[in-house]
This record gives sequence, C-alpha cells and structure tokens, in this order.
Amino acid sequence: MTFAGRVGLVTGAGSGIGRATAQLLAERGGAVIAADVNPVTAEETAALVRARGGRAEACACDVTRADDVDAAITLARRQFARLDIVVNCAGILRVAMLESTSEKEWNEVLAVNLTGAFLLTRAALRALREGGGGAIVHIASRAAIRAKEAHGAYSASKAGILQLTQMAAVEGARHGIRVNCVCPGFIDTPMTRGGYDMDASIAAWKEVCPLGRPGTPDDVAKAMLFLASDDAAFVTGVALPVDGGRTVL
Repeated sequence: MTFAGRVGLVTGAGSGIGRATAQLLAERGGAVIAADVNPVTAEETAALVRARGGRAEACACDVTRADDVDAAITLARRQFARLDIVVNCAGILRVAMLESTSEKEWNEVLAVNLTGAFLLTRAALRALREGGGGAIVHIASRAAIRAKEAHGAYSASKAGILQLTQMAAVEGARHGIRVNCVCPGFIDTPMTRGGYDMDASIAAWKEVCPLGRPGTPDDVAKAMLFLASDDAAFVTGVALPVDGGRTVL
C-alpha cells in the first residue's frame, strides 16, 4: 500500500485517528494537508510528519464552514499541485439520553459530524472530478449500525454518513471517484477518553469484543488508507466495521 506521488487531505488531523491517518499516509509516501479546527494541533501533526521526512502542511479548517473546506482543498492543490485522497476524520461526541439532549447539543453534533461530512464530500467530488478521479473515506461508527444507549445524536449523525457514502459513491463512480467509510468500535482516542470512564469502558468492551481489546487510532488509519489505496480499486460504497468483531455479536 503505497501513496507515492499522491496528495491527501485529512480533516480532524490534530489528534487521534486523524493524526494517525495523516502520519501513516505520509509514511507511505504521500503528501498531506493536516486540517483541523484547532490550528495549533494541526501544525503539531504537520510538524510530526515533517520530522520524519514527510511532506505536510497544516490548515485551520472548521468543517461546518463551506469556505474553510474549500480553502483546505485549494491549499492542497496550490501547495502540492494535485489532490487524490480526502479522508474525513473530523467529529465530536456527546453522550446523553435522548430526552436529556438539548436542541443545541443535537444541532452541534449533526453540524460537525454530518453537515461537515456533506460539505467536505461536495467539495471533494468537485475537486477530484477535475483531477480525473480519486478516493474519499469517511469515519462513521459502529453506533451507526447498532443501537447504543445515550448516543442518540451521535448515532443519528453517523448513520447519515452511511447513506451519504453510498450516494456519493454512486454519483462519483462515473468520474473515477470511490467513496467508502469505516465504522469503528471502541477506539482509544482523546475524544473517547473525554466522553467515557475509560477503565470501566475498556473492561466492559473486553467482555464483548471477540478480539478482546479496544482499537487504536492506527487500527482505523490502516483500514481507512486501505480503502483510499489502489489495493481497493474495485471497492466503493462500503461501510467497513473496524471493531474487533463486535458487530457480529
């Protein structure tokens, strides 16, 4: 799986799965635009890539703002003269029962997780079509395909990504654009650590996950970049569980 000569834009690249994806893409020979709503962490990721001999530029990008998304794509094409891969790792998590979820919380989660995915997909389809094709990969969630209590807004936003992925795959295929998503299970990331009691959650996950451990950002990054690579040239419109087998139980 090589990305020599390819250019990728990764949103949510400031930490967790996004950072791991940006680093792995660069390690495999690609140039990277590390985009994040936090410009400081975006630059930290870009600096990590450059320190290992890779090519990367940081970009402040709020995926809920179409202008920010367009600017990130423009930067990729200006800095590296092309764009081949767009990986959407931007997302937020709110844990609350539906009857306790405020309209503000609901709108915030859908704005980042689903509207942000739409804005990025729309811009990426245009740019990749002009460039002769490419690949888009989103993060959905196991919570998009299996009910999880107290995750109503999050699950709804991620379920929307499943259909967005399929529609974009159908519309992009005629232009040589593949669109897929991954559905991670319990992954040890800064976002996860901010939303759960980690000791209790890891213990509970180990009891129900066939592979008996939480996932890592690298586990998800490798799956996402497989879907973005030429090794998956005949794969589009899929939602790939990356959850240690949890979805089958």
